[in-house]
Amino acid sequence: MSTMSLLRFAGLSIVFVASAATAAPVTSPANVRSGPGVKWPVIATIPAGADVQVLQCGGGWKRDWCKVSFGQTSGYVAAGVLAPSGNDVIVAPVVTTELANLYKGPGTKYPVIGAVPGGARVNKGACYAGWQASWCQVNYNGAVGYMMENLLQREGALFPM
Repeated sequence: MSTMSLLRFAGLSIVFVASAATAAPVTSPANVRSGPGVKWPVIATIPAGADVQVLQCGGGWKRDWCKVSFGQTSGYVAAGVLAPSGNDVIVAPVVTTELANLYKGPGTKYPVIGAVPGGARVNKGACYAGWQASWCQVNYNGAVGYMMENLLQREGALFPM
């Protein structure tokens, strides 16, 4: 491959990677389950910020779950992911509770790859239980890493996650 072709390929690769990094929306989806509890299967996800229609919130053993409708989907979400927004109810976005380090892996033994200011919206992915803390994968402004789950909350949610 000639030097000019190699440079063109490298330039295109950089443009593609930059586009992919900026294209990822901040969604922090909520799982919709077929019943009121984590043992029920996930039937859909709803992105943060989406308006949902709350059909009912349970009492007794179901008190932490609300039955919602979103588009053609009807199911249960944890009450802690919902927040009021004007006259509507939305899936609340995830924010940091304070300045938080973003680590390359799920633990403090990994290098810090950045810092996320308090109150910043992040896209929260899967969380993993550790020995002393749970760690969640997050995306903040295109940087993907891990932070402690106790530094994350649903913005405006009436109940804790």
